[in-house]
Amino acid sequence: MRSWFLATLLLGACNSAPLPDEAGSPAPGATATALSPGTTPVRIGEQGPSFAACGIGGVVLAPTIPVRTAPFEEAKVAGTLEQGRPLFVCTRSIDQRWLGIVAPPAATPEDGCGVASPVGSRRGYDGPCLSGWVPAAAIRARAR
Repeated sequence: MRSWFLATLLLGACNSAPLPDEAGSPAPGATATALSPGTTPVRIGEQGPSFAACGIGGVVLAPTIPVRTAPFEEAKVAGTLEQGRPLFVCTRSIDQRWLGIVAPPAATPEDGCGVASPVGSRRGYDGPCLSGWVPAAAIRARAR
């Protein structure tokens, strides 16, 4: 009786999605849309209420880098930053390859964008400055 129940449970867990045909194209009725990583807001206040919302300063090393809406190469580009541009590093991706940044306008780089002082709790950045994700290798940390 127990083995019959186990076999039924295993068969019920099988995937019922249509299989591709021999040519490798999706079976009729299957959709072939590309996955999109969506948007991952940059979190500020990661170090707690006693520290600045974005505690690390940084500067762009590469000639230009795209600022993406999520920490993935496939994510949409929200803007670009040029070499030497100062920014605030607020968080990192789990794999440490991407930095969540907030970039003040080039005309007023001393503007804190609301991240130079502490915030009450961790949250997504919703201020006026450009924010998003950049490759960690393209940024050099610096003292603020």
